[in-house]
Amino acid sequence: MREKTPEWHRRFIPPAIFFVVSLVFSLPLLLKWDYIGPRDWELFTTMAGVPVRSLLHYGQFPFWNPYLGGGNILFAHPEAAVISPFFPLMLLCGELLGLKLQIFLAFFLGFYGTFLWVRKLGLSEVSSCLASFVYFGSSYFILHFAAGHIPFTHFCFLPWAAYFLLKAEADCRWIFASGLTLALIILGNGGAIPFLYTCFFIGLWVILRALENREFRPVKYFIFALVTAIMISAVKFLPMIIALAGSPWAGRPDDFTPAGLLPSIFFSFDQYIFKAMAPDHNWPWHEYGAFIPPLAAILALAAAVYRFRRSRPWIIIALFFLVFGLGNFGSFSPWNLFLQLPGFSSIRVPARAFQFVVLAAAVMAGLGLDYLLDKYKSQGKMARNLSIGLVALIIAGNFLIALPTLQTIDYRLPEKAVFNEEFRQDIGGIDKIYGQFRKNRGSLIAPWLSAYRESRGIVAPGNVVYMEYISRGQADIISRHHTPNRVEYRLNGIAPGTIIFSIGYDTGWIAADGRRLYEESGVIAADFAPGEQSITLVYRAPYFYAGLIISTAALLLCLLIVFHRKTGQRLETIFK
Repeated sequence: MREKTPEWHRRFIPPAIFFVVSLVFSLPLLLKWDYIGPRDWELFTTMAGVPVRSLLHYGQFPFWNPYLGGGNILFAHPEAAVISPFFPLMLLCGELLGLKLQIFLAFFLGFYGTFLWVRKLGLSEVSSCLASFVYFGSSYFILHFAAGHIPFTHFCFLPWAAYFLLKAEADCRWIFASGLTLALIILGNGGAIPFLYTCFFIGLWVILRALENREFRPVKYFIFALVTAIMISAVKFLPMIIALAGSPWAGRPDDFTPAGLLPSIFFSFDQYIFKAMAPDHNWPWHEYGAFIPPLAAILALAAAVYRFRRSRPWIIIALFFLVFGLGNFGSFSPWNLFLQLPGFSSIRVPARAFQFVVLAAAVMAGLGLDYLLDKYKSQGKMARNLSIGLVALIIAGNFLIALPTLQTIDYRLPEKAVFNEEFRQDIGGIDKIYGQFRKNRGSLIAPWLSAYRESRGIVAPGNVVYMEYISRGQADIISRHHTPNRVEYRLNGIAPGTIIFSIGYDTGWIAADGRRLYEESGVIAADFAPGEQSITLVYRAPYFYAGLIISTAALLLCLLIVFHRKTGQRLETIFK
């Protein structure tokens, strides 16, 4: 019989370990806190800075992003964070340091959440640590973080959502904690890939759990948690879904992962982000790497043989996501079939599903280690010390493999920029958007997915960008003042006509005086009359207030059920 762990040890030692390991993994980023990284760091640093400026400089709620593509949605963008537990970091520390602290917290929450979840599945403490470090310490997350895929930090909430679902089996009120955790993914900047894949994985996991236990309750708990998440996050979910429904992102149904890459993807020690691409690579290496330590793979194989019954659902999960991650290899490939569904139709890069192969291998490695501890329990402390050494070796190995990639975060210092009070649009460039933003200049040329519409603006020959254009009639512009959600013009109409603004058209824009706004070549147009007059344009995310009402009501209802004993008992009766 295993020696019982003291209560203080169980509560405080694991999070302390995860804090230290998370700090070590994040240190290469934090030491260069004022440097901007490669690839998507340009985009997501800008998208983190825009809401900060909207609130602190302009005193406006971050509804609209005037800096990308001639103006685009901000609050409703699935990869922009405003109502997020991480957003205060941006307000307090600025976008560059804030994002790196977000990665540090994501490591901590990912490590600790995985530990608690796997511990709840019945693994020992040391095996739960092993599973945690194999999964969230994998090159999969490090590569994506290094490439600037900031939304992927929200995968840190996945194990917490699963953990709370397990706790709900003893007390169904924990369902609301699971729902709140899923809502945080949406309310942050994980509303696209992280939310979709989290629900995809947990959905398969609870179905397998229900089949194993021959009880449908796990599926009901998850469905209820998912509905709760959507209701709590309705303030963002509703505007986001409306925006994406009107302008859906294009997926890649023909995308695939070369099968010959699989050994390198999971077992190569060369997981560097700038690893040379082969002719059959559709994507850079950061989209492929998902390292599994060989020792963990051996333990997972031991679990498959000696703990087959407990490993069975994880074997199914690993095989399913391995096949799914191969992409479109035939008419009936899972990738091809799932891309016919809403949400999935906008995804690409099938190799992103390989994180769940790593997760399944991590849990099975923990099961394999527990098998060995049980087999050699007569060795007492020696067996336990060896297992702790094994966990430490895997942590060190993952870190050393990740180190070259983590060091790429100190890519360059942002160029010096002087903030101009007068906002203007420029042509800009994909690799210049953060510098443009710091100068208070918009960039018509912006990265794909930074906006939900094509770049829009008023461009004259010679790439001269106009802030407005009189397309009909005659008028003199007396003054203009652009802020993110509010644009004010004073003009003197000489002959009635139409003025076109260099602002991307969106139904959330209205004229303060009630005059009609309409779309002209992708930008906003309005008619004016003779005489001196003001035209004030105001933006608010469509359906924001409807979503706010739903979110408030959902939160109040959840609090009532959780803290009102009789209501909670009625809920328990419904699920039973």
